[in-house]
Amino acid sequence: HILMKKGFWLVVEEIIKKADIILEVLDARMPELTRIHKIERFAYTNKKPLILVINKTDLISEDAIQKISEDYAQTSHVFVSSKNSKGLHGLIRMVRHKANKGDAKAVIVGFPNTGKSSLINRLSKGARVRTSSESGFTRGIQLIKGKEGLMLYDTPGVIPFKKRDEIRLGLISGISPLKLTDPDLVAYELIKILKNKNQGLLEKAYGIDPSLEPEEFLCEFGRKNNMLKKGGIADERRAAIMILTDWHKGKIRL
Repeated sequence: HILMKKGFWLVVEEIIKKADIILEVLDARMPELTRIHKIERFAYTNKKPLILVINKTDLISEDAIQKISEDYAQTSHVFVSSKNSKGLHGLIRMVRHKANKGDAKAVIVGFPNTGKSSLINRLSKGARVRTSSESGFTRGIQLIKGKEGLMLYDTPGVIPFKKRDEIRLGLISGISPLKLTDPDLVAYELIKILKNKNQGLLEKAYGIDPSLEPEEFLCEFGRKNNMLKKGGIADERRAAIMILTDWHKGKIRL
């Protein structure tokens, strides 16, 4: 299931050239963090319309949706929840309008766990087409038949990451918290983001003073949940894994 970086981007660019429109799936909790600017540049270079599909709206509040809508006012975007099919008809209408044709061929791209696969399942008629992840598979690219005349290309499932991308992957649930090398670093970043977006959220969820620095907050969380090492020191790794698991499961919502 491994695809070399060079091969991956060649495949993606080839599919983009074949498609009429690109749908970039973002996580509504962290849309900017889940944008793939290299793919957006491919779309622009190849003069292909692009829609930002902001998924997982079931995990954020109406106020958060309104804020994102304001931030993305200059882009073509649509809010959906592939979990409960919310917004899918609006997405299809926008695709047909932007592509200016009824039987538009769309390519769906996105980071792991943004909901790309579930969105394809929702938009397709249940006839998922299996494609090889080998470097030469582009010879046999197949379309998936979608709803209302829409045709879908799926991109390869493996996006090449650099080591420094672990924090981003941990935040967007692209890696299980248990598999992270440094879950505490990811948790620090998550706490920092949540404090900036909605400080009261952390206090409501955990009953801990949100004005604490992320490192102090994580230690206090560990002590409060009896996650201790020898000598009564907070086990930051265990505490981080628990907070990140709550985030991934939607127990902490913006």
